This record gives sequence, C-alpha cells and structure tokens, in this order.
Amino acid sequence: MRNYKCQGEPMLSKNQISDYERDGFLVLRQQISEADIQRLERGLERNPPLDGTLYDATRLTYPEPGRYTLANNCLKDPDLSFLAEHKSIIPPVTELLGGEPRLTAFVIYDRTPGGSSIPGHNDYKRWRPVGSSMNWLFAITPFTDFDSKTGPLFVAPGSHQLQRITNNHERPLAVAPPVAPSPSAYIDPILKRGDLLLMNMHLWHKASGNSSQTHRVGAFNKYCSSDAPPATGYFLYDDDVHDALSLEKKSLLGVHSNKQIKTTRLLLTRKRQDTEILLCNDRHHQLILPGGEAIPETAIADWDQGNFVASLHAAIRSQLKIEVPWVSYIGDFAEAEGLCRVYGYDLNQLGFPVEYDNAVWKTIREIEAESSILKWGYEPAALNLWLDPSITRGKALTQAQCRINQYAF
Repeated sequence: MRNYKCQGEPMLSKNQISDYERDGFLVLRQQISEADIQRLERGLERNPPLDGTLYDATRLTYPEPGRYTLANNCLKDPDLSFLAEHKSIIPPVTELLGGEPRLTAFVIYDRTPGGSSIPGHNDYKRWRPVGSSMNWLFAITPFTDFDSKTGPLFVAPGSHQLQRITNNHERPLAVAPPVAPSPSAYIDPILKRGDLLLMNMHLWHKASGNSSQTHRVGAFNKYCSSDAPPATGYFLYDDDVHDALSLEKKSLLGVHSNKQIKTTRLLLTRKRQDTEILLCNDRHHQLILPGGEAIPETAIADWDQGNFVASLHAAIRSQLKIEVPWVSYIGDFAEAEGLCRVYGYDLNQLGFPVEYDNAVWKTIREIEAESSILKWGYEPAALNLWLDPSITRGKALTQAQCRINQYAF
C-alpha cells in the first residue's frame, strides 16, 4: 500500500519504515513540544473527559478510579484540534499508511489514580467506525510519562500478523482470527511525555493500571488511508470540527455534516453481461435502494456511532426476505432532510435465484438513462464508488454479530 508519493521530504528513514513493517510499531521520541503538550492540557481542562460514552464514565463519578474518554466532537476546540493535523504527526502517518490520511478517531484517555489495567488485545474491530478500515494506525501521544507507576503501555512486536489478510475471491478483504502472543512477548517501549507511538491496527497491546497519584493521560488518535474507508462508515463529525481545522488539513475528515444520518440503504449488485443493481418501487412509482431508518445499535457501548448495519439487516429482511453475511460502506448521500449511509454487497452465484417482490434489476446504463425515475438520484454515483478498484474495502458486521465472533462471517 506504499505507492503514494508524500509531499515534501520523507520524514522517516528506510530503516524506520522497515522496523514498523516488521514490528508493527515505531516510537518517535519527543515529537510534540512541551509548549504543545501544555496547550493540549489547557484544552483538556476546558473539556474534561466526561462525555459518558465509554466504560467507567457510565457508572462512576470523575475522577473516581477508572478510565474516562474525551471524544466525539471535542475537536472543535482549537487547543485540541491542532494535534489532529500536527506537523510532526501527519507526515509519518502518511508515509506509513501509504496514502492520504483520514482521521477516524480523536480520543483522549484519562486513567485516573487507581484506574485498572487493560488486558492484551488488538483493535481491528469490524463493528466500529474507528476500527473497521483495512489500513489504519494509532498515533499515540502521552501527556504524562507512561512509567511503572502511571502504567506502561506494552506492545508485542510482530504480533500484527498481516499474512492473515486475504481476499477470498471477493473484493472486500477478509481477516483470519489472530493468534494471541504469549505473555512474555510484550515489551515496554518506555513512552515519555511528548513522544509519538505509531502502531499498526492489528498489533497486540495492553496497559497496566495506574498506581500513582497522578492522571495517566494521552491522545490515542486513529488515522486510516483515504483509499481504505471504515467498513461500517466514518464517524460523522459536525461542521464546527471541520471549521476548526486549517484550510489545507480539512481533508483529514472523511465526512462531516450538521445533518444526521437518518436512513441506510443497500446497493445489492449481481454480475450478468453488465453489473446490475436491485431497486425497489416506492409508493410514488419511483425507484429506490432497499433500506430504511438508520437506528444506532447499542449491543456494545462506544462513543463512535456510525454503524447502521443492524437496522439495514432488519430492513432488507423485511423488504427482500434476504440476509447478507456482511456489508461494506460506500458513502453518505443527501436524502430528504438528512443523510443516507449506503452500504454495498455483491451477490455471488451460490444463492437461490428467486425473484424479489416489488423490485427490479437495472444496469448502470439503464439507471443513468432513466434518472428521472430515481427517487434520490445518487444511485449511479454510489455504484461507481462501489466498483472503484482503487478502494480497499473491509466487511462490516453488526455489534451483535461481533459479541460472539467477528471472524465467523
């Protein structure tokens, strides 16, 4: 994935890139100045990690011992947003991703004194906007030393196991279940205030509890390559976040809007002489993609809403009497007073070829020629995006599916 030409002089040496590819992580010492860390602390003071979206904030009172997050749209504060586009972060992130970066998560974690440890895991997560891209990495900036008292962040070199990624004769990539590293495989990279840890999405890591009397704080931001969007779709930042970024870095946001995602639809394709998509007839005799209301799932609590796969499954079960094992994000399109999150799925030749009630198959040439009968008009653009061979796609699942086994589908 490293065909992309970075602007300006490369920041990383060939040895550093080789180390990252081999080990799954790279530490760049003292990348963020003391003045910048102090600026971040001022922003954090105005925006305490009390968004109530993760873990302990739902049952504890800050700063009782626990792990708290500041996420969502806190980026609209300029004393926080500057880190997302920092001149010492974006160049190495771009080089390691091999493409233009998109910010999928801006998250500050605060493990307060007495906060517990986190067991070994990796963060490829098919149900989350921040974890379902097929090419993303962490950019971790400690605001405090992660030492034996505050709690080290341990990593297991080489545990990212990229050979597990295959295409299984489908355009979206598949990932085989990982093999957990042994306890002895973890090392402490000895992260200090102002360091930058770049960490592959598949790398196993864990954290010790905070036995100190100080807060263990750090930014754990995530970037994906622009040609590898999250399989669930991006977290939708609001327009104030977009406005807070500099003009040349506004493209860091994959999507942004003050409108809500109110509907979700499926671009279901099949291959005949030409690629065809399935369209339903609405009550006004216009053609529309199957789908319905976009309802956030709550089977796994997290801050990064954007996965509407469960409500899409329910809609196409009702309309088409089918259930697809996975879907993959295509884009967000204007629909009525809100946005529609559109996912795609390619039919293979292994199902039972029954007819669908109140629905018709159309080629792209037919829908372009008959655009007046399309209710919304974005369908050709969605199909062209879905067929774009330059986009690397993953397979999104519902939260409920992933509570059992995200590798089973």
